[in-house]
Amino acid sequence: MTDRRGTASARGSPTDNVVCFEAADVTGTHRVSVDDVQRSLPAGAVAKALASRMSLPENVPWILRDNASSAYLDEEKPIGEQIGTGPDVKLTVTPKTHLG
Repeated sequence: MTDRRGTASARGSPTDNVVCFEAADVTGTHRVSVDDVQRSLPAGAVAKALASRMSLPENVPWILRDNASSAYLDEEKPIGEQIGTGPDVKLTVTPKTHLG
């Protein structure tokens, strides 16, 4: 993942295979803009990579939450099937809690 560079994608270009979004940790202390996450990557792998990039503890399981819907992404499904793309898409990296 790299920081967003403001590139626009043309239909049929390689960037059609990636999603762009902004992400923050649950405290809002760390924020990143990304533009190169492969649509086919499982959301759980993306959460782990984002947590690492934000220097969050590695011994904590992380999950992604869509800020617009407040829904947690299914960590096994491709991220591209669960979110839109662009600067309006905002995700939160949050610790995965095990209740019950």
